[in-house]
Amino acid sequence: MTELDQVIAKAFGSEGKQDDVNKVYLTLLRSVLIIPVEKAARPATADEEPFKPLFAKLEDKYFMLAFDTPERLEAWGQDHLEKVDYVEIIGRDLIAGINEGVYLCLNVGATYYKEFSPEEVLQLKKVVARIDQLKS
Repeated sequence: MTELDQVIAKAFGSEGKQDDVNKVYLTLLRSVLIIPVEKAARPATADEEPFKPLFAKLEDKYFMLAFDTPERLEAWGQDHLEKVDYVEIIGRDLIAGINEGVYLCLNVGATYYKEFSPEEVLQLKKVVARIDQLKS
């Protein structure tokens, strides 16, 4: 059980008690996350993004995947891993860069799967902005 699993389990167990939810958010922001990306046929040029995260579009909603261990990425990808690469990114950087309206899906297929709604992502963006202000 990872640290994210533990805080998510506690938040679910407390039925969303705010202190427990805040611990989920803070743990996510400081965790190293693994993001599946398109396998590049060639290196990116200077004016291209260095990687393209995989996402799903269902009923006009966008879902981005993230995992907290390589094993969870492998379990999700199974037989398609030769078509997928991944990057490691700190949660705060992922949240800062994620587009509006995107659902963040953490650990798809795991016992403690968590889907962060666009509203939660926006709230996390505000937390990141406040942390950045304090560092200035």
